[in-house]
Amino acid sequence: MTSRRRHDIWDVAIVGGGIAGLTAAWHATRRGLAVCLFEPQPGYGGQVSTVNALDDWPATGPVSGVELAASLAGQLSPEVVELHNESVLAVRPEDGWLRVASASHGIRARRVIAASGAQLRPLDVPGETALRGKGVSQCAHCDGGFFRGHDVVVVGGGDAALQEALVLAEQCASVTIVSRSRLKARAGYVERAAAKTNVRFVWDCEVDAVLGDAGVTGVRLRNVRTGESGELPCAGVFPFIGVIADASYLPEEVQRDAGGRVVTDADLHSSVPGIFAIGAARAGYGGDLVTAAGEAALAATIAARDLSV
Repeated sequence: MTSRRRHDIWDVAIVGGGIAGLTAAWHATRRGLAVCLFEPQPGYGGQVSTVNALDDWPATGPVSGVELAASLAGQLSPEVVELHNESVLAVRPEDGWLRVASASHGIRARRVIAASGAQLRPLDVPGETALRGKGVSQCAHCDGGFFRGHDVVVVGGGDAALQEALVLAEQCASVTIVSRSRLKARAGYVERAAAKTNVRFVWDCEVDAVLGDAGVTGVRLRNVRTGESGELPCAGVFPFIGVIADASYLPEEVQRDAGGRVVTDADLHSSVPGIFAIGAARAGYGGDLVTAAGEAALAATIAARDLSV
């Protein structure tokens, strides 16, 4: 296989510098492919960079998301992977290539791996946007210290919500977990949260407003069964109610599910030749880091196989 690497021609362009994207880059370079990776954030790791301790990654000891991402990124030297800290605006088929456009670059790649992950879903209720950064946060690891000794609310019932609640419980006076239905988090997280004396649960409720002017003073809750409403005082609100796939830059011809995630075959090919999708950008992704890493390795391997034919 002849590897292509010029200023504007690459074997593989990878969109996203999270664990999936970094792992795909590493495996692709080991198979002799020239790789260009796009990540808009100044650091790497994606959503996992906000996690203080990873419970679903095999390691000899506790590792944070930042540490894991740094370890992976550190193995991608500029000699083997060209890194661009900017968003990809569009990917389009063009004369047998895939044209990848960002604000300042236009490259051609023989294969594209969409590893752009997903963004945390906002509550989309009155007061949330105005109070973001003034008590509304989606990163306990980043902002938990600002709420030391205060009461906070975590919204959601999945793994992310329970993980963040456990981080906040170490710093805050109280953590109230608001869930509109039964918890979907793994049993281990639920048991640990339930064992905390400063953690409590409010069931069958949703937040329909964030209250406050200069800062968060509380939330308004609505019981989804009875329709009754009430206010809950707090200094911080941490919504973790799911994610929104980030693959709008791909061609319209790429098949997606109702949530905007890319539909792939067993080899992670999308419906457009040459474009793969892995991790949270892919329909059917299970949510575990090891799954994302496995998909990354498979996509890189299949891309190398395709290009060697």
